[in-house]
Amino acid sequence: MGQERALKPVSSMAPAAEEHSEDFGHRFSCWIAAVRTHYLVLLGFTVTFYFPRLYLSYCVFFLAQTLRLIARLAGVASGRPVANRRILVITDYLPPQTHGIAIRTAAYVKAMRAHGHEVIVFSTACETAKETSFDHPNIPAVVNPFNLSNRIGYNPGVKLAWFLGAHTWDVVHLVYPSLIGCFVLSVCSWRRIPVYCSHHVEMQMFGHKHVKVKPIVEFGLFMYNLIGKWPALRWGTLNSAPTLCFAREHCGAQYEDRLRRIPSGTHDVFRPEPDTATERRDVRLARFGVDDETTKVTLMVQRLSGEKGTDRIFPAFVSKEAGGCGIEGVLAIAGDGPSKAFLEEQARNLRLRVVFLGNVPHRDLPKLYRAADCFVTMSLSETFGLTSLEAVMCGCPAVMPFCAVFNEIWDERLPKTWRYNIESVNELAAAISAGTNGRRFLEEHPVRMTWKMAADELLEQYEDCIQRNIKNRQFVRETVTFMDHCLRVAICTVCATLILQRYYLPTLRRFGKLIEQSGVQGLFVPR
Repeated sequence: MGQERALKPVSSMAPAAEEHSEDFGHRFSCWIAAVRTHYLVLLGFTVTFYFPRLYLSYCVFFLAQTLRLIARLAGVASGRPVANRRILVITDYLPPQTHGIAIRTAAYVKAMRAHGHEVIVFSTACETAKETSFDHPNIPAVVNPFNLSNRIGYNPGVKLAWFLGAHTWDVVHLVYPSLIGCFVLSVCSWRRIPVYCSHHVEMQMFGHKHVKVKPIVEFGLFMYNLIGKWPALRWGTLNSAPTLCFAREHCGAQYEDRLRRIPSGTHDVFRPEPDTATERRDVRLARFGVDDETTKVTLMVQRLSGEKGTDRIFPAFVSKEAGGCGIEGVLAIAGDGPSKAFLEEQARNLRLRVVFLGNVPHRDLPKLYRAADCFVTMSLSETFGLTSLEAVMCGCPAVMPFCAVFNEIWDERLPKTWRYNIESVNELAAAISAGTNGRRFLEEHPVRMTWKMAADELLEQYEDCIQRNIKNRQFVRETVTFMDHCLRVAICTVCATLILQRYYLPTLRRFGKLIEQSGVQGLFVPR
């Protein structure tokens, strides 16, 4: 009995020690993951490995060009014209990433392929279930330290270098932000391939928002400009952005002649008609916890991070007794990100009726828009704001701040009463009140902007890109053809000389010696 009692404490300590070991291992793994994804570690890794791998990419490109030269000399590469366009899209942004650039790029590709064009895509990610032989998620990448679900391509890689050097392209679409722009633009300039550069992120604002150490921010922005932005301005045939005001601010008004507004749209599923007769009631009850029409639901759809300014909407829903504007109803927030825990705590402290929906699949968003009474964005970091368009397409009034981007897009389309100054909570509250009663306006003035329409306009901009570069390509084509002919003549001359020296001349000499030895040379002497 005494021995049994003595053994009990030892046996009870074993699970505790095992649990402590597992907890330490978990904490250590988390620490390693945090170090690996810290922006300073990734910055050092990129700077260390960027140039050696870039050198390898250039070697592969010129090897492909050499083999292409041999194919032309042999008559294998005909370079015949075709009816469709051969388009190469290079991007860090594709689904399963859920932000606007990924959705936009995937929609362009799908619509252009439906037109019969050959669209090859190089990216850092891809939906495995939808991957085709035209998709190449092979760009060497690191985790985005500010959005861990995304990856940043830090080098072009061997496969992309081969495709750029060995294949014929009518136009290359380079989606920014990108760290491989210098390589892509330089080799396309060498081959006189037109490049369409689209810029989608305000790097200055994001850099200073996410990184607090100013020297590191300035160094990072300088390196980005050096290997990304400045090559686009120097070698890009056309530079575009979702709005012209952002294009001028980001690229410079001095490039006005080469600036374009990249067309935007959304999917056909974003429409005001519900899928079922009871959809609105079912979604309001299941997702918002609302079972009547008198309770107004305000919806926000965005990434939950500091630059989006999500918390600025809370004072509008705080009661007037507590110093707020006293908007009644439910605030529903769809999205995820580093600020989610902070926003949940703040909502609890303010005792607000806020529903955090988390990440909502893109295909489920139309039901949310149709079930909500009003959509609100507080973000000033948008270069277009696809969620605002999605809401309006579903018949949900969109409340937006006054800023250059939204002014350019929506001034002529939506009432000014749905707009507000970002500094004024009272104006925000008034805009939300007007928006929650504004569905009739959208019924009378519907907005229709689909990705099919956007892709058609984008193809027109590609044609502009091609036409601007046609003289350069014609010059290169004529020069290459002339040099190919000269090289063929030179090779044939060298080969003929070697054959004469190796076979024909020695044969003549041997024949002459035979004649001398046979004594018949006199027969050929004139009398």
